[in-house]
Amino acid sequence: MAKRSPQTSIPRLTRQVCTRRTLATDDSRVPQSKHLSNQAGECPVWARPKAGIIAFMPSTHAIRVAVHGAAGRVGREVVIAIAEAPDMELMAAIDRLPPQDAPLLPAGVPYFDNAKDALSNTKPEVVVDFTNAEVSVALAPVALAAGVRPVIGSTGFLDDQLAYIDSLCHKHHLGAVYAPNFTIGAVLLAKLSAMAARFFEYAELTEEHHEQKLDAPSGTALSIAKAIHEAHPDRFQRNVPKKEPLPGTRGADYKGITIHSTRMPGRLAHHQVTFGAPGQTLTLRHDTINRECYMPGVLVAIRKVREIEGLAIGLENLLDL
Repeated sequence: MAKRSPQTSIPRLTRQVCTRRTLATDDSRVPQSKHLSNQAGECPVWARPKAGIIAFMPSTHAIRVAVHGAAGRVGREVVIAIAEAPDMELMAAIDRLPPQDAPLLPAGVPYFDNAKDALSNTKPEVVVDFTNAEVSVALAPVALAAGVRPVIGSTGFLDDQLAYIDSLCHKHHLGAVYAPNFTIGAVLLAKLSAMAARFFEYAELTEEHHEQKLDAPSGTALSIAKAIHEAHPDRFQRNVPKKEPLPGTRGADYKGITIHSTRMPGRLAHHQVTFGAPGQTLTLRHDTINRECYMPGVLVAIRKVREIEGLAIGLENLLDL
């Protein structure tokens, strides 16, 4: 696919440009996208194409990408981001939904409900996975054996599961990326928290998410806590109440860092770190407003994963911070 300026979206030859409502929770933005259709070839009323066809010059340098979990909230955004990226080609969308219930896709992109079939038939270089830890662990050997590099945004992994994926990467001499959070701001929150940690002896971390999130605390919260601990190896001081009528009210304890989790409608993803010292506090916070914010980080990981061997954990390891 030919390179183009970020301001211009050039679809494939004979495809028309159409507007569509975002598939995330924020319906306020109406970006331009390639022609969208489901497996029956239907284009909904709100996504009917404008007049006009834009040609393009094909390129042999586009990164071939498949999306696993394409029907999910984040997966749908990933599909759109890859389809619009000037240096990428969307090869396949994969999810467990039957074909008749498949999400809207750019015209010509095949949908599969079986990952092995998708990877063997479309031969992508990278597969982006936003599902859950168990599904991601099952996908890794299938993808790597097929020569496909996983970029994983699922959370809830255990350390031994990540070690297993890393061992598979080295076995096949390929790279993979696992990032608890692909938001650049969240990565910076962890970095800034680590910078501040050595100046304080009290630290608390609060994370807030939507009510359907499966794991607690979030993978991002754990990665921030680990970054703080690496910068402040000694255990933080932590108030332990002499009387606690409701057990667990003070939250979880990680190396003296207190972690609180909330789950409710009206939230997407929010992380706040508060450090305390005599006479002062320092608060650092990051808010995810919609799932579009993950896309720049996902695209960075897709481009970088081909340059590494083994499992890179954390988007920060791919950025020049």
